[in-house]
Amino acid sequence: MNFRVILLVILVLIFTFSGIYLSMLSFDATSLKNSYGKGEVEIIQNTTAGTIPHVILIKNDGKQPIMVESGQILVSNSSQDLVVAEDIRVNQNSSSYIRAYCFEPNQTATPGSKLTPTDKASSDVQQLIKNSNLADQQNTTSTQLQIWILVSGDNVDLNSGEASVLLKNQNNNSTEIVNQFNEAKNNLLKNLNITEDQIKNIKTESTISSSDIVGWINEFINWIKTSFNIG
Repeated sequence: MNFRVILLVILVLIFTFSGIYLSMLSFDATSLKNSYGKGEVEIIQNTTAGTIPHVILIKNDGKQPIMVESGQILVSNSSQDLVVAEDIRVNQNSSSYIRAYCFEPNQTATPGSKLTPTDKASSDVQQLIKNSNLADQQNTTSTQLQIWILVSGDNVDLNSGEASVLLKNQNNNSTEIVNQFNEAKNNLLKNLNITEDQIKNIKTESTISSSDIVGWINEFINWIKTSFNIG
């Protein structure tokens, strides 16, 4: 058995088990964005400014479960934009609290504000979230700072929005908070394997379309046919 066949088997197993896992979570469920478009769900900011991670309340008034996915961006005209930090299934006619990171450092969260689901965050932001430990306050704080650095293009204003509230809540002086940001930036460069100059050019919202996914699937199928001389 040559290397390409072994690689193919590994990829098939990965796709198979990933598909089974996602199917178990999302079986008979609809997306948060789709449910919101039908007026079947309400998304409410639950925590005050400076909280890491934030907590939101999702009320599902529809007749179908909702699959809330990590990396989903939630926006508000009167509060902080957020990015969901975990995968959770919300059953019909029920509510769930879900953790999320602040997405824009110059905005401030207002409890009780309504949120709207939009696009998914970029793969880089999703990677930071995936690598974070929601049970570890120091880790979540570092992840939050990394997201702010990425979203702002390494230009976080410590005198406005969530960043200023965080500074006040932690009773840190400017030197200490700058040191925290520098450490977070070093972790960001390491986690994403990028240089400091590249931060400003990284997209923070997903640019993947359904046509991209279809194209990748077709390429994968053609590769399988070529490898095994099918058709």
